[in-house]
Amino acid sequence: MLRFLLKKKRFLFSAIFLITLFTLSILNTVLNNGEIAQVKFHSDKKGNIIDTPTYPPFTVFLSGTDRYGYSLGHTMVEGAKWTIGIVIIVVIFRMLISILLSSFIYSLNHRIYNNIKTLFEPISVVPQTIIAYFILHSVLWMTIDGFKNPFWERALFETFILVIIAIPTLTIHLSTEMRLVNNETFIEASKILGSNKPYIFFKHIIPHVYEKWILLFGQQFIQSLQLLAHLGFMELFFGGTYVPYGAAADEPPHSVSYEWSGVIGGNISYLYTDSWIILVPIGFFIVTAVSVALINDSIKAYFHSKTMVQLKKSTN
Repeated sequence: MLRFLLKKKRFLFSAIFLITLFTLSILNTVLNNGEIAQVKFHSDKKGNIIDTPTYPPFTVFLSGTDRYGYSLGHTMVEGAKWTIGIVIIVVIFRMLISILLSSFIYSLNHRIYNNIKTLFEPISVVPQTIIAYFILHSVLWMTIDGFKNPFWERALFETFILVIIAIPTLTIHLSTEMRLVNNETFIEASKILGSNKPYIFFKHIIPHVYEKWILLFGQQFIQSLQLLAHLGFMELFFGGTYVPYGAAADEPPHSVSYEWSGVIGGNISYLYTDSWIILVPIGFFIVTAVSVALINDSIKAYFHSKTMVQLKKSTN
């Protein structure tokens, strides 16, 4: 599989981009204590001040700066481990819990399964962003008295909610795929021969659906990434939204970490003036999502080629 994928340029470039970005983010924290390059005043050789933040792209820094003079490119690198790491953790738990639940309900009789499906399906109608926003707002939004919970509790609670809101829809989807395989004639033959449910599940069900699980992981990654971006536009940032009060009330809310959605939401007021402050993190979101989509597409091409080889062998 790996040999096939490495021959695909779209896989190679996408994987290199994601791995490099994530690695640089970790190294910046370990070796540079998570500090971001900053230029408060842009001066000439004589020390005369030429300009003050914000700096547009291709001047002081390649990607420009925010209102405090911090390099946006450097900020994106530092925030990559948060954004990509959070999404990976969320998707892993989404998949594991959904696979576990679907392994229990896929073999239920038609009536009970339809009742569960009827119970879960309405949840898929309501956008996940809306559900997450109303649940998370009271925990993540800082009050005038400060945060009620420490950062790790807020981050853990948000991760839990981002996982749970997708479980009903994902479980129904996975169990439906399992039921389709379970209704095949070779499953009936296996039951007649005395195979029990665990044997059928591991020996027959999983080999027919695991490829779809792998592809679904990539799809869930992109969906979770979009969810984080949407919450960022609604000024709900991972780990909490710091809201200035009192003398600093004119400043916009901002993130307590450097994750990308916080950079977008915290600078949304600059969209029509210094638009690069918003466009740079949006660009990183898009490139990351496209990279994952290309990796998924390459894996799908491998599975397709593998199927074609098996068909040729069976016909010969």
